Amino acid sequence: MYVDPDYLEPDLDEVYRLVEVHPFATLVTDVPELRIAHVPVQVRRDADGVRELVAHVAGADPFAESVRSGARLLVSVVGPAVYVSPSWYADRGLPTYNFVAIEIRGTCVPMDDPDAVRAHLMRLTADHERARKPGNGDREAGNGDHEQAREGGRWVPDGWARERITELLPELQAFTVRIDKVTAKLKLSQNRTPGDRLGVLAALDASPSSADRQVHDLMHVRFDAAGHPRDDAGR
Repeated sequence: MYVDPDYLEPDLDEVYRLVEVHPFATLVTDVPELRIAHVPVQVRRDADGVRELVAHVAGADPFAESVRSGARLLVSVVGPAVYVSPSWYADRGLPTYNFVAIEIRGTCVPMDDPDAVRAHLMRLTADHERARKPGNGDREAGNGDHEQAREGGRWVPDGWARERITELLPELQAFTVRIDKVTAKLKLSQNRTPGDRLGVLAALDASPSSADRQVHDLMHVRFDAAGHPRDDAGR
């Protein structure tokens, strides 16, 4: 992935935070041939404090063969991407996009211990349930044929769910990705004037789109009230 120096994000803590916020990734390998998978990934530290990704695919997926062979992977995580209109600028400009794109390279290590795979699945579920906001789409506990276990409006695995997950473990191929290179591109109007940035921030702030709001928040922590870069990038 080509990254203009203006858009390079060097803060790995921020990069991994963005992966946790946008965990659905595209995985690509060319071992033994070009293959692709689309799965959620987790960020975690191993026993030595080294960051790695954890994921799984169906055991029947040809991608699982690549995992079992210890293939090298390219993991692509794309965060929010929003159209930027020149009408928002204080100066002349052309249409563009502001976006987040993260590329992680590493090597697959198959995860075959059933207890480790089960723990991965449980944490994956817990992470996603914790991240979402319970709303009107949630059924009331006990509504329907089966009562659902809940905590604070969020689904939690009950006895049936845990048993079903255990039954499915042999059908999955879980794995870690030992990371050796991370490249992050955050295009957030860094190349525009302070006045242009303020126009983009105002427009995104007024938008009902969740993606627009996410990009607004990423820009807000990086630029001050006058549109100038913050010394600490807001982090």
